[in-house]
This record gives sequence, C-alpha cells and structure tokens, in this order.
Amino acid sequence: MGFAVCVGNASMELRWVRRSKCDDAPRSIPIFISTLKKDINLEELRHLYSRCDHSCDRLSKNGSGIVDMKKLRTAISRSDVVVSVFCKPHHAVLVEDAEEETLSSSLRKQNKDESSLGDMFQDVLPLTPSNGQLVGFGRAYSDYGLTASIHDLMVLPSLQRMGIGKLIANRITRLLTSRDIYDIAALCFEHERPFFKACGFADDRMGSTTMMFTKSLEA
Repeated sequence: MGFAVCVGNASMELRWVRRSKCDDAPRSIPIFISTLKKDINLEELRHLYSRCDHSCDRLSKNGSGIVDMKKLRTAISRSDVVVSVFCKPHHAVLVEDAEEETLSSSLRKQNKDESSLGDMFQDVLPLTPSNGQLVGFGRAYSDYGLTASIHDLMVLPSLQRMGIGKLIANRITRLLTSRDIYDIAALCFEHERPFFKACGFADDRMGSTTMMFTKSLEA
C-alpha cells in the first residue's frame, strides 16, 4: 500500500500506491480519493462497472447486461457513503483489447513515442477528479443508527493488488464508524470474501446470511 503525501480535508486525499510488478510502468503512482458525490461522472462510473464486470446485470434494464443510467443515478443519489478513486489516465494501464493486439510492434512503438510528450505534460499537472480517470469505487447504505451495508466495491483490473481496494474499504468503514455505526455488512461475491476478510470482515457471529428475493410478484 502507498503512503499519504497530502491531505486536503476529510472529503479528499492524495496518496501514493505501489505496483507489485513494474514492467515498463511506474512503480509508484498518485491516486486521489474523494467522498464527494459531485466528483462522480456517471458515464465514467458506468464504464468502470463494465470494465470490472461488476453488478452489470443487477443495474441493467431488462437483463441487457448494460448498466442503466437511470438506475445508476438513483443508486448513487441514495447511497449514504461513496468513495471514488482517481489516477492520471496514462497510469491506468488498461488491458489491451482485440484491435490493439493486432498492431505490429513498430506501430506500437510509434504510438508510444507520440503519447510520451502528452504523458510528460500530464505528470506536471496536479491530480484532481476533473483531470483524473475513475479507477476505483465503493458505496454504502445505512439506517444512520445501527446497521450499514457495503456495495459495489471495485477497482480497475489493471490496478488491482496495489492496495486501492483496501483503501476504499477502510475509508467507508471509517466514515460509518465515525457515525457510531459498527454493524457493517459487505455484500460480495464468493471470490471476494478473502479480500474482505483481509479488511477486517468475518462471518456473522450470529450465523445470519444474506438471502435475496427472487420470486416474481403476482397480481
């Protein structure tokens, strides 16, 4: 995980995180953490849901698999806690899609050389949500008195295993416990359970589990 280099206020923070493998990418990159809903661009957030393949069916319209903007807007507006993480666009090394894989090595080098000048200019600018790329997100609902649940915690696949997800989880739990809410559940997939255990979550001591309503309502 990275170390904090600048703290603006309780709603915004600049940190550095480290990659486990360097390759040609920088070992450490700056990230900007925000808990303000105004910093969320819904189009970027929908793209992140798609890149992470997270909850697309649940937030889609008629099971299309494409996140519905109206549902997404409602979900964000009614969330009690949101945490967004941004980094500079050229630091978000995305998995190459099929068209990019067909490029010759010489063309790849040409494209890299052409983009290097722009990357140098981006490195000079201070990182903010307005010039950064959304690469991580998480949200929570609460009753403001007793319980809360964490939903849709995700990080861009190319930037996973850098501690960003844990920063999001810690920020959400910190905000909730500051309101004296300690009964916090994490709604997650089975393969995400080890991650949440590493963040301090465990099986419910009372043995309760989450069950979802699946029966169609009849008139």
